[in-house]
Amino acid sequence: MEKKRFLEVQYLTLRKEIEETKSRTFKILVGGVTVVPAAQFLAQSLGIEVLQLLLPFLVMIIMLLFLAENNALMRCGRYIRLHIEPKIPEVTGWEVWLEKPSEFNPRAVDHYVIYSFYLLSALYYIVSVYLAASIAFVTYDLVGLAVALGVYIALGIGIAILLVLKVKATTTTKLER
Repeated sequence: MEKKRFLEVQYLTLRKEIEETKSRTFKILVGGVTVVPAAQFLAQSLGIEVLQLLLPFLVMIIMLLFLAENNALMRCGRYIRLHIEPKIPEVTGWEVWLEKPSEFNPRAVDHYVIYSFYLLSALYYIVSVYLAASIAFVTYDLVGLAVALGVYIALGIGIAILLVLKVKATTTTKLER
């Protein structure tokens, strides 16, 4: 296969992967916004204490799924920007255009969506921990509350550390080439 055709196939394959990743991300966002409150409502109305105790884990699973998809999306864009677009110097590629300094920041909306997701996830997590801790206290007394809070706080701190240290909502211009 000649080099130009190989680059074209790679580019088309990565753009298709980006399209599918964005679709999965949207489904995760919509699912998270609806599934967590629905599960909470179901658990409370049917008195399913175990489900209420597991809700903080559900929030974290949804958050991790979103992060995985977002990282896949950024990986595809980074590869296009660093390994495909430079091979065609006479054309300004999409990723290069997105990163050009201008009054209009085309990536601003992406950043707002990601930060909004983090904020909503944190809110869902805090509320689900509060509700689960209440159930743990009523059902298992002070020992149950202490164990539940210990697990939920450790999980929350672990995810917060992961977000701060490992997950970057950045552009490839800030990365080493």
